[in-house]
This record gives sequence, structure tokens and C-alpha cells, in this order.
Amino acid sequence: MKIVIKFLVTILFLLPLHANAITFNVVTLPADLYNTHENYFGFVEPSEIFAEDIITNLNASKGKVVSPDLYRVRSVLDYDTSLKNSLNSALQKFHYSKYIDYKTYKTVAAKFDAKSVIIIRSYVTSKDNSLKRSIWDVLDITSYFNISHDFYLNTNVILLDVVNDLPMWQNTYVKKISNKEGYFIANNYAQARTQFEKLRRYSEHIVSADAAQNIILRFFPQVVNPIQSAPVKIEDTNGGMLRFDSNVPAVPSSNKKENDTMDYGEILMDY
Repeated sequence: MKIVIKFLVTILFLLPLHANAITFNVVTLPADLYNTHENYFGFVEPSEIFAEDIITNLNASKGKVVSPDLYRVRSVLDYDTSLKNSLNSALQKFHYSKYIDYKTYKTVAAKFDAKSVIIIRSYVTSKDNSLKRSIWDVLDITSYFNISHDFYLNTNVILLDVVNDLPMWQNTYVKKISNKEGYFIANNYAQARTQFEKLRRYSEHIVSADAAQNIILRFFPQVVNPIQSAPVKIEDTNGGMLRFDSNVPAVPSSNKKENDTMDYGEILMDY
């Protein structure tokens, strides 16, 4: 009888350890996976910066959610030209129209034994037009013509379940990149490098940290949900205002005003 009790106690002791050993593989794909360093300044595109930082944060989750780095993703796809071309086409469609090619993403995910995919796109807009441009294109144009305008960097992050073909979580981060006077200019490489470093800090401390945390929570939800907080407002280095939300796709924003030209959403943390 003592042996049976000892065996049961051992099993109960080991059960939590087994449960915590679950690992989810996710493939992170920036929309600019194959369009890097093609800008005037030779800098990495924002979507790749955000992707690399999200990957770093996920891989620091003690084995809960694991994502291969972009070098490995490109290396694996280099051996399958057909799939590489299909993926590039799918990413471009998502970048320009948010169309989701689940079939292609599912095939890519299978290469890494994953059932989920993260897609990231980033572009610049202004309040007066809906033209979506690369941040480096805008920096080049505004520097050359000395343009004063309110420009906003929009970043979409979406987590897809490629088994059931549905989004698990998504968020849009919006940051004003022009200064108080409306300028977003770099007249030389040193100034452009400063803008680049600001982007990296924004990625590291805001976008990737928040996105990675919410993605992990989709796989490992906590039991207790906190009281919904008010919208977060963070002053950026240029004197502008940054507002971002973390929401589940099915939940509409209740704070959106009818005349808003920028959709910042609401804070909704499923913690």
C-alpha cells in the first residue's frame, strides 16, 4: 500500500512539470522579408526590426513560445524556390491589402513544425492622405523638399492559426514620427542614423515587448483578467504622442470616435 501511495504522490508531483513543458512553435514573417536594405539609406525596413525583436522576446519566454530567426527562415526557404516566391507574393498582398493567404502560410509553417504564423507590416501615413509609404522613402522625400507634415508610422501585427485559418490576435501600433514642428528630416547620414536608432528603441520598448507578451498570452492565458485600463499614452522622443492598443480581433473598439482619422483602438488586455 505504501508503494502505491508513493507512486501516486510522485505522479502528482511531476504533473505540473509536464504541463509547463509545452512549447508552441511560431513562424514570424515581416512583410518586407525579401525587401530589406533596398531603401535610399540602406537601412533595415521597420517590419524586419519589429520581427527580430518579437522573435527575441518570444525565445526568451523559457521555452513557452519559440520562433526561428529570420536568417534561418530565409535559409530554409532558399532550398524551395517555388515556396519562396509564393511566400513573397503572399507577404506583398498582405502589405498592400491585408489579404491573408492561409494556404501559403500553412506550408511555410509546416517547414518549421509550427501551427501559427505572425505577420508584421509597417508603413507611413499622414492625416491628409491615405498613401502608404516606407518610412525611409518618406524620410528621403521630406529631407529633400524640406516638407513639414504630421506623419505617422503604422505597424500591424497579427497572429494566425494556420490550422483553422483564423486570426488569434492582432494589434495596430501608431506613432507620430514628425517633431513638434511637423518635420521628419535627415539631411545627412548621421541624422538618418539617429532616426533609425529612435525606431529601434520604439521597437524594443513598445511594439515588440507588448506584441510578444500578448502573443504568449494567447497560448498561455492567465486565469484572472484585470480591470480594463484607460488608453496608454506615451510621449515619444520627438515630442509627439504614441497611443497603442492590444486587442482580440473579434472585440470592436468602444472608444472610437466617429470623426477620428486615425484608428488607435482601445486597451484590452486579456491577462
